[in-house]
Amino acid sequence: MAPKRHRGDDDTMDVESSAELGSSAEFSKPVYVVARGLAANSVFVVDAAAVAGGNLREPARHLGELPASIRGMSFVAAHSKHGSWIVAVGGRTGRTIIYDPSTLEGFRGPGLCCPKRKPVLISHGSKVYAISRTPSVHLRRTLDFEPWFESLNFNKGIPCVLNEEYSEWKSLPPPPFFPCLLDPLEFRNPPKISISSYAAVDSHILFSPQQEDVGTYAFHVVEKTWEKVWDENLPFVGQAVHLGGNLFAAACRVISNNFVVTASVFRMSIKVSMSPAVSHKLSVILVKQFPVASDGKIPRPLFCPLGKGGFCVIRKVSFRPNKECLKMSLTSFQMDNIQPMLTACQTESADSGDMLVELKVEQFMVPSQYLPSPLTVVAALSMDCKYPELYQKKTTQAVAGGTTVSDIFEAPVIRLRT
Repeated sequence: MAPKRHRGDDDTMDVESSAELGSSAEFSKPVYVVARGLAANSVFVVDAAAVAGGNLREPARHLGELPASIRGMSFVAAHSKHGSWIVAVGGRTGRTIIYDPSTLEGFRGPGLCCPKRKPVLISHGSKVYAISRTPSVHLRRTLDFEPWFESLNFNKGIPCVLNEEYSEWKSLPPPPFFPCLLDPLEFRNPPKISISSYAAVDSHILFSPQQEDVGTYAFHVVEKTWEKVWDENLPFVGQAVHLGGNLFAAACRVISNNFVVTASVFRMSIKVSMSPAVSHKLSVILVKQFPVASDGKIPRPLFCPLGKGGFCVIRKVSFRPNKECLKMSLTSFQMDNIQPMLTACQTESADSGDMLVELKVEQFMVPSQYLPSPLTVVAALSMDCKYPELYQKKTTQAVAGGTTVSDIFEAPVIRLRT
């Protein structure tokens, strides 16, 4: 058994803050959308009320463009007692950009120990974890070389040079299924590994590769150790978002013939195992599935928690070349009996699946401001942030006067502070 940690330890505080901040059943949150353009990434915000209730009067608000953002970056929402931020990480230079929606300011954070292209980012407690999506063993590629797994601490605020207690990315042990120990023949033709499924469950972060029959491995954020917790791969694609308790929402694999994406709700928990070979075991139970039809090509759907047991799915993105207008197709889901459902799941009631009644679905298109270049949505995040006072005032005036925000309010320039 691992020694008991003191309350002041950063890792112990990480798990405690995760329990507090990870409960999305306590408040509704707006959705922040990051769209990639030709030169930079733009940030939009959609009010939680608009997503949940289908309010088309307010469009997606353009907050500005992320300076110094490049291709190959991934995005995640970071949280701590000091605030919440949008964090962009990756690319050929391995840079870190931190954006504060409450002040509309951008900050240059510390660079990764090794550059990673579109790394998998997980926010857990007050830390952001970055792991190579496709690890490489050849240094000449300059991308996704060791260290493959790193973490950045936000426990003391924004980790940039403006902060007196400046923190760097710290390397962590990679998962056992990565190509860590290779003989000369294997080094010449290394195995191809790519992470396809992941989730943060309690004090663990779960990963499954795209390759079959590898299983699911868990990283303990306090003890910094790896363990195989399930012989099967996780039954979903991408990230499973937390809905409260041990409920998670994720996208099941695409049915290619009928072009159907399935929005699924799972019950996941890690328990002490009775087997002497392993100390913990993962339990995954499919609670309910909701087919979401799509026409044409299906992009990987973006899942985002809305709070109070709800989540939304961005399943289709279109761009109108004639008017240069980005549109997002959102489908929101809401549990009617979230509290009884959470209670039933915690007590592992056999009929807990029946308590998940039909979800309220609102599907609509959310237009953005007219922009000078095509955009592609690359991330959807949720945070409980307040807009600056000037932005709130002008937005209220626009809605009261029957006009859109874009008619009277020009998106501010996000200044990058280093």
